[in-house]
Amino acid sequence: MQKQRQILSELLLVGLGGGIGGSLRYALSVIPIIGHLPIITMGINWLGALLLATLGAYLARNSNHLAQWQPFIGTGIIGGFTTFSTMILQFNQLLRNDVQVAWLYILLTVFGGVVMVTIGQHIGRRIGGGAR
Repeated sequence: MQKQRQILSELLLVGLGGGIGGSLRYALSVIPIIGHLPIITMGINWLGALLLATLGAYLARNSNHLAQWQPFIGTGIIGGFTTFSTMILQFNQLLRNDVQVAWLYILLTVFGGVVMVTIGQHIGRRIGGGAR
């Protein structure tokens, strides 16, 4: 019964966080001029990769402090904020107009995400108790 209660609690936290993250993403998408451009999705996904890696690296060193917040922050807010499906849809739309721009978009998104994860892990380790 305790495990079921914990799962239900985490499910509610993920749902609440997902609503917050999705709302933040939507708010950025309606910014005049840049909101409709794929670059906003790329930036959102880069920021999400940075934040999720920072959180993960921090929790790896300090699991007792914030571990209970991981479903809300990591899976919920950051998961709701980032968007793989929008990236793929935008890639498909770009393919119809300019193949080179479409592939540049995918490459920048993926490699930029890898860079952000590396930076985020470094930040998370530093704030979590020193570099290792």
